[in-house]
Amino acid sequence: MNDALIYVVEDDEGIQEVYAGALENDYRVKLFGSGEEFFNAFPKSRPDLIILDIMLPDMDGYTILSRIREIDERLPVIIVSAKSDEISFVKGLNKGADDYMSKPFSILELMARIRTNLRRANLYITSAGDYAVDNNTYKATYKGRDLGLTLKEFKLFKYLLNRAGVTVERDTLFREVWGEGFIGETRTLDMHVATLRDKIRSAGGNAECIITVRGIGYRFENV
Repeated sequence: MNDALIYVVEDDEGIQEVYAGALENDYRVKLFGSGEEFFNAFPKSRPDLIILDIMLPDMDGYTILSRIREIDERLPVIIVSAKSDEISFVKGLNKGADDYMSKPFSILELMARIRTNLRRANLYITSAGDYAVDNNTYKATYKGRDLGLTLKEFKLFKYLLNRAGVTVERDTLFREVWGEGFIGETRTLDMHVATLRDKIRSAGGNAECIITVRGIGYRFENV
């Protein structure tokens, strides 16, 4: 099974069953029958992709999409709706949808579009366990929660995350994060690691995921 988490916002129980049957062997899937149910779950666990209906009982899909885009600009969203007219299609894309499919839909086509959108999103995102760095927005997250890193902290965390399990020498980190011509205190790196650990701890993560290897450098371990 692919580890990707997909949220499906669809109020029709019959169509929910179609989604569950089609997706559960390949992805982790959570189904929501209303916008309220979706937004109760969304802040707690950020999905990798959202399948969104337009006509829902409490709020329309366009409103949900606009609120998603206020929080996350790059999270893939596929609208699947019975509204198949050109105006609805264009409106959905203008609101920030990555793709738009009309009901009734082909399961094979849906699966292909899911794979395409996940692949496109993963070009920008590197992850290890519950940690991820988004190379487009320069944000790092733990379980979907933004760590609030500065640019230097982001570069440092990204470099260590990309080499999870490998000890990176101090000179290499200085060169990659601060540049070849860096002139400054050698404790600059240690101070950045300390603040990075504090921010990971504040987000609920284990600050010991960044391990000090004395006399050599640092290593990221998914603990």
